[in-house]
Amino acid sequence: MVKYVVTGTTGGLGSQVFKYLLKLVPATDVIVSLYNPSGATQAIKESGVEIRRGDYGDPASLDKAFAGADKLLIISYPSIAHELRVKHHKNAIDAAKRVGVKHVYYTSLAFAGDSVAAVMQAHIDTERYLKESGLTYTIIREGIYSESYPLYFGFFNPADGKDEVIIPHSDGGIAWVSREDLGEGTAKLMVEGGYENQTLLFSGSRSITLKEVAEKISKLLGRNVQLIVSTEDDYVRANVGKHGPRGEEEFLRKWATTYKALERGELDVVDPLLQKVLKRELKPFDTTLKEMLGLAGSVMDLYAK
Repeated sequence: MVKYVVTGTTGGLGSQVFKYLLKLVPATDVIVSLYNPSGATQAIKESGVEIRRGDYGDPASLDKAFAGADKLLIISYPSIAHELRVKHHKNAIDAAKRVGVKHVYYTSLAFAGDSVAAVMQAHIDTERYLKESGLTYTIIREGIYSESYPLYFGFFNPADGKDEVIIPHSDGGIAWVSREDLGEGTAKLMVEGGYENQTLLFSGSRSITLKEVAEKISKLLGRNVQLIVSTEDDYVRANVGKHGPRGEEEFLRKWATTYKALERGELDVVDPLLQKVLKRELKPFDTTLKEMLGLAGSVMDLYAK
């Protein structure tokens, strides 16, 4: 019997991994590690899995949460704050080593290994630390969620009536992929095994630029939504004061580096591995786009933090 410990199961990716993991193995083989066990979703509570408290900021709790794990999934901490993110990831890796976890899976991001994007820097540091830990690992560079397109598409919200979307530096291709496909693929990868001490890419099956996203949205909404590639200062001015972190200049300056990564083609990479693991076609970006229109505000609250 293999024991699986999964973190982040109340989040967008982790909840999908959890859902598909339960389709592949008995609930008695799964342990859920949560920062706040009382905040477990109804799906988790009713699943029959064991729920443990595991707080990335409390190493002792991680020892208890990860104890007995053969395979551990470390879902990356959901913040662009570099030092905090790396510290939390290191705490999880150190705990896995202390309690003898046999195989650690880490959800990284699909930017390049030498990325210029601020959001990727904590992942690069974590990947390096995990490789040097002596643990058996698999690093999964999860593709850019189709559901997060507003975050890349200038925080677009169809409800605000604005048809000009400003981004800084450059447009570029993104191999968008749905969270559900990523979740199912990650779960299958863990159960089927292999890929020890490898860094993998789970990408979508085709690359779509932000200009093409604008064209698709225009057709769906019957409006002429235009993408404008402008200066970083223009991008900041267009967004300062908006709700949440995305209205703060410091966040916006960091996020602007994402478009420098687009210019380098960092996200314009299609890899067949996810389709191979799933043994089927991936969910088209257009399908997710139709589903997401009208929900942009809640999406940005999820990711822009």
